[in-house]
Amino acid sequence: MVRIKIFFCVAFVFFLLIGNGRTQDVLNPINLSLTEAILIAIRDNPNVQTTQLNYVLQKFNLFVQEWQFYPHYSLQASATLNRSGSPGQSISNSHSYNMQPGVSILTPIGTQIALNAANAKTSHYNPNISTQITQPLMRGFGRAIVEAALKNAMDAEVIARLNIEDTLRTTVTDVINAYLDIVAANEAIRIDEKALERAMTSVKQTKLYIKAGHKAGNELVTVKANVASAKSTLENDKNNLTQRQYALLTAIGIDPNQDIHFVGLNVRELIKKYHLPSLNEAKKLILANNISYQTAQITLNGSTTRSLVTAIDNTRWQLNLTANAATGNGSGGGQSAGIDSIFNGANQNQSIGLQLQIPIDDQISKQAVLNAQVALKQAKIALKKQKWDIETNAINGWNNVVSAERALRFAENAEKLQEKTYQISYQKYLHGLIDSLELQTAQVQLIQEQQVLLANQIAYLKSLVNLDLLIGHTLKTWGVTVRVV
Repeated sequence: MVRIKIFFCVAFVFFLLIGNGRTQDVLNPINLSLTEAILIAIRDNPNVQTTQLNYVLQKFNLFVQEWQFYPHYSLQASATLNRSGSPGQSISNSHSYNMQPGVSILTPIGTQIALNAANAKTSHYNPNISTQITQPLMRGFGRAIVEAALKNAMDAEVIARLNIEDTLRTTVTDVINAYLDIVAANEAIRIDEKALERAMTSVKQTKLYIKAGHKAGNELVTVKANVASAKSTLENDKNNLTQRQYALLTAIGIDPNQDIHFVGLNVRELIKKYHLPSLNEAKKLILANNISYQTAQITLNGSTTRSLVTAIDNTRWQLNLTANAATGNGSGGGQSAGIDSIFNGANQNQSIGLQLQIPIDDQISKQAVLNAQVALKQAKIALKKQKWDIETNAINGWNNVVSAERALRFAENAEKLQEKTYQISYQKYLHGLIDSLELQTAQVQLIQEQQVLLANQIAYLKSLVNLDLLIGHTLKTWGVTVRVV
């Protein structure tokens, strides 16, 4: 009994420790680096998942269009039992059965071939086989017309795959920008904390000077106001950091109720990850990799052009050649019954004919041609304008990087000089050469220069990220491969 009690006590303590460990795991936040945030985003972001589902849909639509040119099989069966009678006559029973298999196929030049069989069984068995071949000779003839829907589906599948890549690029860029916003918010808090620390040091020093009779008592109000201002700024920046964290969770595609902690980021190391191409190279890359431009080209040379070809085809005369051949299909007994009736040559029927349909004053078809012609011209104009806009974006993006880099160098020099200025002002204040108001002014200027430096660092890095997106290198930079099923 004692051993059993000891066993249950040990087991209880064991499970209690496990439970506490699990609770501790739940309470501990999940640490995510920028790379980990990107990897989660390309897997779980709702926009990425939506484009992937759309690709699955377009892929199946392509299969359906290919299936149109596969052999199609059919099977119909029927059975009927009749019982009838009338006054003065005996009741009669009759039955009939029929099974009708068939196969048909459409060729890429518009030929339709159908092979059907019937197996009628009443009092006699009267099977038959029939073949029908229809070939358009004018309207509806040729691969360009017959395969138009298939080619459109192929283009749609390619565009859906490109959309996945475009969504991945945008998602990765959004995650990076949101992560940089958090870095900027954290750095702003660090600047605020240092400013608050300097302000509180000034308060202590001012109290000592007042106590020693070296400063007037009203100067304490100025330095205390500086402390209050620093605390207010710090509180606002902490709230801004919280909002930036939720924005990053949204960019990644994570439940906002998750407790996520984002680790620090070395901005200078991240800057080294990006390469600035020459301006001419940037213009070439943006035209070669811009998804919207590629989609417009595919649409112009694909469905838009094919719509005009189809519209012109619909204005032609319709001339169809039809050939029919049937064997069997007899009725009654003798040579018209049984399997032999199909091959004995006694029950045969062949025909061949032409059907001509001439449209007369078909304004609707002419309107369709005009609409297709205008749509094609508009698409060409839009593509040319889009090319100019894309090249302009490349020029602006490249210039933004160059300008942001120069602004960053100036901000670094200004911040260093202002730091020295503040140190000089502080020494002057300690020796009684300036009052607290002048010291506060120097401190405010230092905070401003630190904030300007931070803003320029983030702006320069974001300009690199934006240019990387424009030239289509985002996924390559981060080692992301587009995989479609």
